[in-house]
Amino acid sequence: MDRDSRAHTVLLDFDGVLSLNASSLLLRALHEGINRHTDLPYDATAAQFKAISTFPQRDSLRVLFAGLGIEQHLSAEIAALRSLTAVGGARLALGDGVEEFCAEQRAHGVRLRVFSTMDHATARRALLDGLFEPRDFVALDHASKADPDTYTALLAAERETHPERWLLVDDSPLALRAAKIAGLRTVLMRGEVFTDADVAPFGSSIDAQVTSFAQLGDVLRPLPAALPA
Repeated sequence: MDRDSRAHTVLLDFDGVLSLNASSLLLRALHEGINRHTDLPYDATAAQFKAISTFPQRDSLRVLFAGLGIEQHLSAEIAALRSLTAVGGARLALGDGVEEFCAEQRAHGVRLRVFSTMDHATARRALLDGLFEPRDFVALDHASKADPDTYTALLAAERETHPERWLLVDDSPLALRAAKIAGLRTVLMRGEVFTDADVAPFGSSIDAQVTSFAQLGDVLRPLPAALPA
């Protein structure tokens, strides 16, 4: 295959992609944290989690906790989420085939980046030790993954004039919408948090959907000019 027809860079979300079970476990942990201070139905927590999962953590959770009248507990609950490695006996883990996928893509000259709202102090980031170098992590700081300008700014910083050579793999349709507006290709990793109903309104922003890294590898292996729907 002509190297120029391949994606130059693949942006990989952590929660729900590199770790397929992280999104669902973080949702459970957030629900437990909120319910330590006020009663909120699980479905209500899930709706809020889906809405804010692409936003900067502290800012989004501050709005949620303030709205529920429990903002005084914000710092403690954020610290609990950042130190999270397991929930109810279920440990956060890398998805099956992550190592093989990364090795194959790098062998083809594809650059892999971790594109996540977590930072260097987040405990679950240790799962990526040895698989990614510090330079592979995109520093989002206070940027939102749901904002197209976040991707435009990243491309500008990389002096990239061909956004179609960049691809975002995420479990949040909001993030994929923003990336598509910025001109990137997009792949939705299906998991346990975002439902068909959540995804349906964003169909035009999603180039492909997968449920595993084996499937993702199949999608990227030929990587034609337009990904299959």
